[in-house]
Amino acid sequence: MGKAHAATGLAIGAGVGLAVFGVHSPTWMIASVATCGASILPDIDEPGSSVAHEFGFISHGVSWIVNKVSGGHRKLTHSLLGLGIITLVLVLVATGPLASAVVFGILAAGAWRIVVPWFTGLRRLYLFVGIGGGYAFYHFHPFSGFLLIAFLALGWLTHMTGDFLTSGGIPLLYPNRSRQSLPVFGTTGGKPEKVFALVLYVLVIGGAGLWFSRHPVIFSAHSLPAVPSLSRALGKLHL
Repeated sequence: MGKAHAATGLAIGAGVGLAVFGVHSPTWMIASVATCGASILPDIDEPGSSVAHEFGFISHGVSWIVNKVSGGHRKLTHSLLGLGIITLVLVLVATGPLASAVVFGILAAGAWRIVVPWFTGLRRLYLFVGIGGGYAFYHFHPFSGFLLIAFLALGWLTHMTGDFLTSGGIPLLYPNRSRQSLPVFGTTGGKPEKVFALVLYVLVIGGAGLWFSRHPVIFSAHSLPAVPSLSRALGKLHL
C-alpha cells in the first residue's frame, strides 16, 4: 500500500500547501513532498515495508527496534498516541535550521524512492535527492521547522486514514488494541486501492503541469516571493 499512501500524501500536501502559501507561490511543492514522504513513515513498524528498506541496514535496524517497542505492525505507530509522540519529539528536537533540513532531506528521499517508478532506474538517485533537498531547505528556509513538523504530522495522519479505510483497520486509541475501520477499499493492496492511487497521481501530475504552465518559476525569479533567498540568487543570474 506504499504507493497509495504516497499518492494520498502527495495530493493532500499539495492541496494544503496551496491553501497555506497561495496559488502563486511554488512553496506548495515543498509542502507536498514533505507530506508525501511522511505518509509512508508509520510503516516503519514493519521490517518488510518499503520505508524499512529506505536506507539499507540503518532504516531496517530502526524498523526492527520500532517493531519490538510498538508491539508489531499497525499498533503504536498507527494510533493517535503514536502520532502525538512523534510530533512532540520532533517539536522538542527538530525545529532548528539544521535539524529541519535533515528531516526534510529524509522525507524528500523517501518520497522520491516510493513515487518514482522502479523501471526508470531513477529511484537510485534518492540519496542525492535527499541531500539536495536538505541542503536547499537549510539555505533557502521556505518555511519554519514547526510548519515542517505540521506537514509531517499531516502525512502521518493521511497514512492512518488510509489504513482505517481498509478491512485491517487501525488501533486508533492504542494501547487499547481494538481496531476501528471503515473498509471502503477492502483488503490492503486490492484493486480499488490501486485505482484510487492511480487517479491521485494523474490529478497531481496534471495539476502540477497546469500550475507550471501558468507560473514558469524556472524562468522568472520574481515568481518566488515565498523563497526570497533563492529569488535574489536567481536575480543575480539575470534570469
